[in-house]
Amino acid sequence: MIRAFFIFILIVLSSQFCLVTAQQYQLSSENKKALKYYKEAELAYRQKELMPAVESLQKAVKKDPDFIEAWLLLGDSFSELSQKQEAIAAYKEAIRIDPDFFPQVYYFLGKLNFDFGNYEQSVNYFDKLLSFSEITIKSRQLGEMALKRAKFSSHAIQNPTSQYPENIGDSINTPADEYINFVNETTDQIILTRKASLGSDKDTERLFSEGFYNSVLTKKNWSRPEQLSLSWQENLDLGGMSISVDGRKMYFTGCHWPTSFGSCDLYVSYRKGYLWEAPTNLGTYVNSQWWDSQPVISANGKQLFFSSKRSGGKGGADIWMSVKLPAGKWSPPINLGDSINTTGDEMAPFLHADGKTLFFSSTAGEGLGGFDLFVSRKDFAGQWSKAQNIGYPINTKNNEINIFISLDGSEAWISSDREGGNGGFDIYSFQTNEFIRPEKVLFVKGVVSDKLSNKLLKAKIELTNLLNNKIVDSTTSDPLTGGFMMVLHPGTDYAFNISKKGYLFYSSNLNLKDTATANHLQETFKLTPQKKGEQFILNNIFFDFNSANLKTASRTELIKLLNLLQQNRMLRIRITGHTDNVGETAYNQKLSTERAFAVYSYLIKNGIEVNRLEYKGFGDSRPLSSNETEEGRSTNRRTEAEVL
Repeated sequence: MIRAFFIFILIVLSSQFCLVTAQQYQLSSENKKALKYYKEAELAYRQKELMPAVESLQKAVKKDPDFIEAWLLLGDSFSELSQKQEAIAAYKEAIRIDPDFFPQVYYFLGKLNFDFGNYEQSVNYFDKLLSFSEITIKSRQLGEMALKRAKFSSHAIQNPTSQYPENIGDSINTPADEYINFVNETTDQIILTRKASLGSDKDTERLFSEGFYNSVLTKKNWSRPEQLSLSWQENLDLGGMSISVDGRKMYFTGCHWPTSFGSCDLYVSYRKGYLWEAPTNLGTYVNSQWWDSQPVISANGKQLFFSSKRSGGKGGADIWMSVKLPAGKWSPPINLGDSINTTGDEMAPFLHADGKTLFFSSTAGEGLGGFDLFVSRKDFAGQWSKAQNIGYPINTKNNEINIFISLDGSEAWISSDREGGNGGFDIYSFQTNEFIRPEKVLFVKGVVSDKLSNKLLKAKIELTNLLNNKIVDSTTSDPLTGGFMMVLHPGTDYAFNISKKGYLFYSSNLNLKDTATANHLQETFKLTPQKKGEQFILNNIFFDFNSANLKTASRTELIKLLNLLQQNRMLRIRITGHTDNVGETAYNQKLSTERAFAVYSYLIKNGIEVNRLEYKGFGDSRPLSSNETEEGRSTNRRTEAEVL
């Protein structure tokens, strides 16, 4: 069971009351039978026999209705039995008898009302506690912290967001627990974890079963989830899962596995074609001898966030991050620090594909009760902002844990055990507001195949930011399906390249600087074999206006072309230049020749033999598109390479 925020405080303060009463030689009651029942109850309470304690205390207060210590201990007993209404009634009786007898009772009443979502009442009780000058420094600190939390919750309830999470329906949600893990780029596929009680499995001693399930959206209705086929899962406990943005890497938690280093470890499984391969433990840098769980991978695959109870944290479970090193190993993780982690529990991190918006659940900080969802954003210096509660009614007095937000940032899914669900944790969805919404990201998705045979290919795909010529993401297409997917950030000018040995590389310029018109790209990308007469466009070769001076943004493409020639020593090519029809024909002919020569010269200067290269300008004589539009003219202004 998930513990509420105040439970450890309640235990501390309750035990303080018991110690006080144990040391008192004169209790408030003079009724011998009441005192006898009280002593019996106190002994039972200390031995954690709570129901016998309650029975004795009820007899005690029946004999002496003004027996204040009995009412207080009865309130404690009911609290530990989670009979909160009865606890409130008992504590109120103690206040009726003497409102100043035990100031901490106002803390208990504040906490219990907080648990019920009675935040205004909670504020009043915490205020009353702090009005006593004689309370300890520790009690005052706890009271101030609780008051701040209650005031936040009261304000949140009075100022709700316009986002009201809706249960996504009976086809997915059941009396078991459903946790959202992944939603695909078109928001018509959900992958979730379902956790169901087994009662008591005498053969395996397992108390519950967990599995990963898939559901698809058809005609606005979600299909009944089908369990993912994992041939290696049998009799293994797994959960806390996330899937990479391309749907081909699954990071998850395995508990008490033969290959585990701690109670729960992080694993990764790769999908080849349509099958998930046997998982691999992420190793001792990431995994500890303690509890490591609930991983999430960044869109570029270079950062792994997870929750851990390892030493060196702030308290409870903290959020940690590991970075993928050049050799493919994961770095020792770092704690995300005070802006994220607290003395409570931080769980279920989710990093949006924008790479800078982090969501997680926490039992501490300003929350409405149980686990609340928080958001933090990374600045240009790489620092995380102070986490903020994402508000009511997204968060409630119950538990909200796990969140997933669509690539465009407009839609969110959470798991919650709020009232009105199907039982346990259900999945809910809502439209995001400006405060919650991450930056919109786009995607390029496709299949790589042979231009001549249509054979599906495993190829290397790279995205390069042309502002600094740095590769920002790279992947390979699936060897069986040829499929791949990568995230694009609006406002960026990319070189997009696909390469494979024995083929001419594919080049495209993805200029997303105009964020209003930027869109997804999805198609089949055909690679051309290195055969005589085949041509390919160098879409990321750029020149100054009316000039043959190569722009610095051309560097990525020039290096690609240079590498192609260096890796294929028998390959000979002709560089050709082309223009639109603006201007005089003779001028265009001269400009196209000079531009072709500029590329030719770069290759010569970088060690390519002269006898492997030619260049030629064609001016405006070979248009690919109409010169009547700017888009067409832009297409016609190009540099090509032809295999000789």
